[in-house]
Amino acid sequence: MAKKKVKTKAEKERLQTIAEMPCYACFQDGREVQAEVHHIRKHTGMGLRPSHFDTIPLCSGCHRTNKISVHLGKKEFEKKYGTQQEILKKVNREIKRCKEENQVIF
Repeated sequence: MAKKKVKTKAEKERLQTIAEMPCYACFQDGREVQAEVHHIRKHTGMGLRPSHFDTIPLCSGCHRTNKISVHLGKKEFEKKYGTQQEILKKVNREIKRCKEENQVIF
């Protein structure tokens, strides 16, 4: 049985930060909904987890249960909110800005 990879301190901090943020998509629509962590998959199989740094905050609906969500309606989701990579860049900029200014994210 393969050993589970232990998360680094930086990975744990990233995942905690993302989990504490409001959903990116809902926030764009003027609502603050608690997010969960969405790992952006790029060239990884279903059994392979992408980097913990390629993560964005999405609520359960925008992540996996709504008709327009990353997993059920990706094309419509990205048309409305931008690609996952675009969202990742914006989220990373906001995290950096807030850390520099010692502010709460979003």
